[in-house]
Amino acid sequence: MFEVGHDQAAGLRSSGMGGGPALMPLASPAQPARAYEWLCTLAAHLTSMGREVVILDGSSQEAPARRGHDGSPLGLLHILHDGAIAGLGAAPEGHEWLVLPAAQGLTTLQQTAQTAGADVALKRLLTPFSGDALVLLFAPPVLLGSLLGGLGARALVPVLPQTQATLDAYGALKLLHHAGLLPVLAPLAPQELPADASLQQVVDSVADCAERHLGLPVQVWPTHTWGLRVLDSALTRHDTLTRQRATPAAARGERDSAARPLWS
Repeated sequence: MFEVGHDQAAGLRSSGMGGGPALMPLASPAQPARAYEWLCTLAAHLTSMGREVVILDGSSQEAPARRGHDGSPLGLLHILHDGAIAGLGAAPEGHEWLVLPAAQGLTTLQQTAQTAGADVALKRLLTPFSGDALVLLFAPPVLLGSLLGGLGARALVPVLPQTQATLDAYGALKLLHHAGLLPVLAPLAPQELPADASLQQVVDSVADCAERHLGLPVQVWPTHTWGLRVLDSALTRHDTLTRQRATPAAARGERDSAARPLWS
């Protein structure tokens, strides 16, 4: 779906921040292409903060060939099968971040999670990436749940300006919650839906349903806070079982008062 290495925000990259590669799960909606602007907005925020952004696109299949004409890997499956690949993260020359198809590779990692645990699957996924890499794992919520379930990781759920926004967001939130992840609503700001309902109304509806039917208070992250919050919440190889876990009440999160109004 996303063009590999496409230049979204030239000139934003600053010096690297180090600290090891990290991963942020992102729930793709029923129509993944509709989340393109949302995903690029998040990637641009992180790039401007000095991280080497890698997008693993779980809605796209890897190419049959293992490497491109320049010798670079063409997808997550190829990376997982080539132990010599290391230090990935920097985008190809002339591009702002690296985008890799990942559907088949994620299926492989699902099998790892089922047999050895989600923490082992996460470590295997992050091993080939550089210390400055921030990996955005864009995939269906059911896949995120089967791969990372039980780790207590936060996972961003897009709220988009489209007619199915409420159903998409609530469905993703419910699946992630039942898988043991912490869904966070991330509305892409402020536009009107075709049905004349604002994104604020959609967020309120989804959050209220989650609290009423799932007993789940939901955090809402305004657009301008995405970069800092993702850096604070992303999973690393070293903290898969501790950093995202807390007491049950804290782990589920509370409706963040700082997140309202959404467009402040």
